[in-house]
This record gives sequence, C-alpha cells and structure tokens, in this order.
Amino acid sequence: MATPATGQTQGPPLMRETGLRSGGGDGFDTFEFYYRQSAPGLQAAVLDRLGLKRWDARWDMVLGIWSGDHRDTAVAAIGPAVERRLARSGLRFSLGLQPTLLSRHDGNGKDLGGPLQFTSHVGIAWAPAGGLVLGLRMQHTSNARLYDSNPGVDIAAVEIGYAF
Repeated sequence: MATPATGQTQGPPLMRETGLRSGGGDGFDTFEFYYRQSAPGLQAAVLDRLGLKRWDARWDMVLGIWSGDHRDTAVAAIGPAVERRLARSGLRFSLGLQPTLLSRHDGNGKDLGGPLQFTSHVGIAWAPAGGLVLGLRMQHTSNARLYDSNPGVDIAAVEIGYAF
C-alpha cells in the first residue's frame, strides 16, 4: 500500500497532486489546472532500468487558457515527467515533455503553425509536510518544426497545489 510522502526524502514518491498554475510570457498570460500522478509502469520500464533510483516518473496533465491581446486559446497537454526530491528540504526538481493541443494556433499576433505543439518544462517546488505544494516553472511550447511557422512561446509560472 502506497502513502504520500510530502516533504520527505525517504519512502514512496507522491502518488497524486492537483493544483492551479498561473504565469505569463511572450505576450500570453496563462491560467491552468494541473494534475500529476505517479507512473509506476514508466518508472519500471525506463528509470529503474537506467539505474535512476532517485528519480520518480510522473504523468503530467494540464487544462488551461492562454490569454493575450487578441483571442484566448484553450490548452490541453498530457505527457511524462521525471522528478527528484532534494535531500531533506522538501524541494523537488522536475523535467518533462508533453504533447500539447491548442484551440487556436494564431492568437496574440503569433502564428504557432498548427494545433499540435510540444511543451517542455523545468520546475522546482517546495512540498512541506501536510500536502501543500508551492512551485515555480519555466516552460517552452513549440511545434518541433512540424509546421512552417515555429516561433515558440516561453512562459514562467507559479503554482500552488495539494499532494495526496
């Protein structure tokens, strides 16, 4: 039976987390609902085989809105991430890559090329005991040259969540 391990460096990884993220960059403001959960199959198939025992595999999911000067864009993303809890501080470092769908790819004076994009991120979060999670995240969204236009969007965001 697994139990959450918020703010701890020993024991099983956090099983689930949900929260809100908001930020901005490249002419867009964002408001997103996120959900993360452990990915035991990915953990066993990739991280454990590579000997990365201190890293935890996750699935990251996002539903949100990017707003700007012209039109709002709905955003949905899901994909893998890895996370490492840093010794005894309650800090967590994460990296991830999520395929991303946009309802509008030509918003705010930028043509992102098409609806399919990829979002990579790096983040740091503090998870003291009790379930609270406070984080900072830098992300880059672009289409990996699937389309002729590929300017990309960089966003810095803060997040507040609850791990359970």
